[in-house]
Amino acid sequence: MIEKIIALQDQVGFHARTAALFAKRAAQFKAEIQVGFNDKKANGKSTLALMTLGVKSMEEIKIIVQGPDELVAMEALTALIESQFKV
Repeated sequence: MIEKIIALQDQVGFHARTAALFAKRAAQFKAEIQVGFNDKKANGKSTLALMTLGVKSMEEIKIIVQGPDELVAMEALTALIESQFKV
């Protein structure tokens, strides 16, 4: 299991578009992916669950990845956030 704390660097945070892009990227991996914010956790492969966290721009989330492809998954999700969700 690996964890990383990272700030959402887009202008809005987790809203419909960014949450959907994150969930779609997360779904490409076998690893279990959780996103923590404050005292809540959400399934990183669920757009709706991510949106319910209420993460705004420049707020920090914790990405928790566990599974056979966890390193590649973490790299891909980190790159997505760092690119400000440009695909």
